[in-house]
Amino acid sequence: MMKIPRGRGALPENYPNGFLDSVIREQQLKNDAELSRVLQLAPSSISKIRHGRAEVSAEVLLRVHEAFGTPIAELKRRQGSTTH
Repeated sequence: MMKIPRGRGALPENYPNGFLDSVIREQQLKNDAELSRVLQLAPSSISKIRHGRAEVSAEVLLRVHEAFGTPIAELKRRQGSTTH
């Protein structure tokens, strides 16, 4: 499990919050609840990612890709993945 730094300042984009925030910002969504509706994921799934209890899974990447057309390679870059 990834440790999320505490304190002031923006988190790097490769942290779960940074990834979720980048999708919300790019797609001009209001919040996590709207993101969960668009991705057809339970709000608890987004919450678990947000609070570091779950990682951004391949399923989440695929749902973001399908909902918004963002290339998988770009999504993997945003989450800091080095696997292909």
